[in-house]
Amino acid sequence: MSLWDNIRERSSRSPRTRSLLLYLLFVVISAIFWSFLTFNSNVKLDIEVPVKINMPGNVHLLSRMPDTLTVTVSDRGYRFFSYLFHSNPSLTLRFSDYNDGNGYFRVDQSHLRKALAGILNKHATIISVLPENINIRFTDLPGKKVPVKTDIIVEPRSDYTLYGALIQSQDSVLVFSDAKTLNEINEVYTYHVEEQDLTDTLRRKVTIAPISGAVIEPRAIDIMVPIEKLKSQTRTIKIVVRNAPPGLKMLLFPSDVDVTYSSPVSRINDEAGITAVVDYNSVDFSSTSNKVKVQIGEVPAAYQDVKLSHDSVEYIIEKH
Repeated sequence: MSLWDNIRERSSRSPRTRSLLLYLLFVVISAIFWSFLTFNSNVKLDIEVPVKINMPGNVHLLSRMPDTLTVTVSDRGYRFFSYLFHSNPSLTLRFSDYNDGNGYFRVDQSHLRKALAGILNKHATIISVLPENINIRFTDLPGKKVPVKTDIIVEPRSDYTLYGALIQSQDSVLVFSDAKTLNEINEVYTYHVEEQDLTDTLRRKVTIAPISGAVIEPRAIDIMVPIEKLKSQTRTIKIVVRNAPPGLKMLLFPSDVDVTYSSPVSRINDEAGITAVVDYNSVDFSSTSNKVKVQIGEVPAAYQDVKLSHDSVEYIIEKH
């Protein structure tokens, strides 16, 4: 028994099956009828057409160029299969064809439609194009080199420190524009960056803030802000006497003092470079006390929270 005979036999036994088969038959017939009407009538379709300009290397666009054109076309329904199964055509405009000689690249509506007609199906009718025309400023002047100013606030966590200056991948960029605008631009700035409680070196790409009517190359730079962990250190250092007159010698008791400070871990084994100072001019000879104040002298920029174990020591002055 054939498959169709089997189905017909079952359908004769089941009214529900017979109804389902009839429903499916009408659906198929309707689909065929709809397709016939659609494929033979005019249909409108929006097509996104990528567009670019074939420019010389020394030309920079100063206003935004659209990436795509939205083209509404009308054509027979069956011809739209070519658009469905193929990538959209792209439009390339030659710079020399539309350079007006006054710093503008202009493509009016009629020329734009004509250029599009050359890449679309020859039977298609262009209904509309958005944008309707292309009107872009450009410059062929050489770029002006200007410094980059960073707008960055960085705060490490309390047990970490900024260890070294901010490092930029480059300290200047090129700015392209017309002569008047270039004359007014002397520096560019990055967008604001703010980070707090850092526990590791900050590495980031930061974008340079745009300038109206100008092109900046490159648009971003890399920055690095060195961050290191702090470790508490204690060293014993000699106390230095300063400003003692010739022929006088100040003997200090004790002659050294402990200094406590926080150091970046990379400098734990370095000499402290911190000085403790007694200034002869600070001695109060009218006082009955034989003590003099000890002060912190030079401190390398890498160290923090510097403290001395004594704020004063005893002294004796000898003449020789």
